[in-house]
Amino acid sequence: MTSIIRPGFEYTLNVRSKRTGEVLAREHAFNRVPIEGLNDIAETYLKGGTAPAALYVGAWTGSHVPDGNETAANLLGIVTEVTNYVQAGRLVLTLGSVIGGACSNQASLARFDMLGAAVVNGMFLSTTQAKGSSAGKLASVVRFANPRTVDETVYLEVLTGFQFISL
Repeated sequence: MTSIIRPGFEYTLNVRSKRTGEVLAREHAFNRVPIEGLNDIAETYLKGGTAPAALYVGAWTGSHVPDGNETAANLLGIVTEVTNYVQAGRLVLTLGSVIGGACSNQASLARFDMLGAAVVNGMFLSTTQAKGSSAGKLASVVRFANPRTVDETVYLEVLTGFQFISL
């Protein structure tokens, strides 16, 4: 994560060669949490609602520019989920300790072991692990400035985290 403090999720995507371990490309982006995610955070923390068991990292392709109105129910009608990776489901987001109102998965990056060609335009966080599922809640959706074409020779490594700030 960078030293710039901004509220919401922040993503760094590394495209890493399976053969050499070299980072071939890097994308970095900030997002606004969609209304569904904001409502879920408020419901869980301020209204005593049930927190999700986990959050899961997914990748998508498509021309959509997130506007905050995305939901788990409508996202896959707007974009196409990238599903051609070894893991059976979306990757678990394993967050480290909370320090200064922030936490990230820096110690446990989400690492997609790609099986074939895809164009990755963005990432999302869902409360549901199943690939292609529109159930649950959408906590985050982000589009990268530069789409990344990937194939079976690379891993996608995703660093993401969340920062709260007091205004």
